[in-house]
Amino acid sequence: MRQIIYVCYALVVCSLLTNHTNGQERGAFGEREAKGSLSYDEIKEASGLVASVRNPGNFWTHNDSGDHARIFLINDSAQLKKTCYLKGVVARDWEDIGIMRRHGTNYIIVGDIGDNKAQYPYVAVHIFEEPKVTVRSPVVDTIPPTGICSIILKYEDGPRDAESLFFDPQDERLYIISKRELSVGVYYTDLPSGPVDTLVLKKAGNLPLAFATSAAISADGQELLVKNLVAVFYWKRKPGETIPDMLKRPAVTLPYIPEPQGEAIAFSREGDGYYTLSERPLGMAAILYFYKRL
Repeated sequence: MRQIIYVCYALVVCSLLTNHTNGQERGAFGEREAKGSLSYDEIKEASGLVASVRNPGNFWTHNDSGDHARIFLINDSAQLKKTCYLKGVVARDWEDIGIMRRHGTNYIIVGDIGDNKAQYPYVAVHIFEEPKVTVRSPVVDTIPPTGICSIILKYEDGPRDAESLFFDPQDERLYIISKRELSVGVYYTDLPSGPVDTLVLKKAGNLPLAFATSAAISADGQELLVKNLVAVFYWKRKPGETIPDMLKRPAVTLPYIPEPQGEAIAFSREGDGYYTLSERPLGMAAILYFYKRL
């Protein structure tokens, strides 16, 4: 019952703020198409989603808090292809997932950035080379500690709850968007190539929306999506524009039908649309939806 009350409250707040700050024209994307229902019962709280680079036509996702440190590869019909465990890593509250390409290698970034009560002085991201799946690959695999770079992060203005992250391929910075403020914060940090001490997340500004649950950037860094429980917001970069400058402009509201506790969003790798995926509150089905670019 508490979860239902929280979701209803969040929907009301999100709706009010969406109507107040983002009354823009809808972008050139069509209505949603159901691609498939998650068939694997272990994916109970899909919280992040990103299109795979090394496994075209597939997506990486993961559970919210309370799960093992693992990611799942699903195809574009939401069928499970592979599970990868991160050995030696603790999953406190994983909330979003992204892709980083550096020196010709593709890396997964998983954000352990959830903090409902804003009580943890540090959060973390775990970075590792994206697995390549072949017909001979095991269905379940383990990534060793030597293949994982875990980086501790600290907000410059104190603890925050967050569920949205992305890596900008143009400025090569990691961005995190907070969740629970009435005007959420946008934070960033440079990511070094190797292990470091704690990195400080610097504040770049605010967005006039609440309850941000996921973010996604296009493969070329030209387009950005941020979603909350009731809407999807879209920005397109102008030549030479930084992420903070781009986010100072009003967003365009894209087509989106709210899902039962829908949290995850991702561009397709080809850029022909975006996908959304939800958790499974009260045992409801989690469906992979696609919104095609027109």
